[in-house]
Amino acid sequence: YNSVNGIILVHDLTNKKSSLNLYRWSLEALSKDSSPTGIIVSNGDYDREQFAENSVPLLLIGTKFDQIPENKRNDVLTRTAFLSEDFNAEEINLDCTNPRYLAAGSSNAVKLSRFFDKVIEKRYFTRDPSQVRVCAFSVSM
Repeated sequence: YNSVNGIILVHDLTNKKSSLNLYRWSLEALSKDSSPTGIIVSNGDYDREQFAENSVPLLLIGTKFDQIPENKRNDVLTRTAFLSEDFNAEEINLDCTNPRYLAAGSSNAVKLSRFFDKVIEKRYFTRDPSQVRVCAFSVSM
């Protein structure tokens, strides 16, 4: 993935393995070691230094938010919070039955717009503007 200007990682919030694979996919997209030696755990137990110099905008999209029971939502959302923090990434969790989750003016629509603003900014401040790409991965297992 040469000259990546933005990364969108889509994962299934109802599938723990999908959320934990976000780390592996982000490393692959950033052209770093795609076979990390450690096991990813929900508290972010990995080498954060690998991401310290990341300048590529990242957007995490969790799907099936509507299928998580209210009393378990907080636990599920902490699985991805460590990665969005380390990357300074926007995170959107979608209720797939409710189109208002991406309605104009909603917090998710603002996050999406902010992400694309960062991608455009990165694209126009790169040395070789002819190399523009946004990678999108679906991380469901």
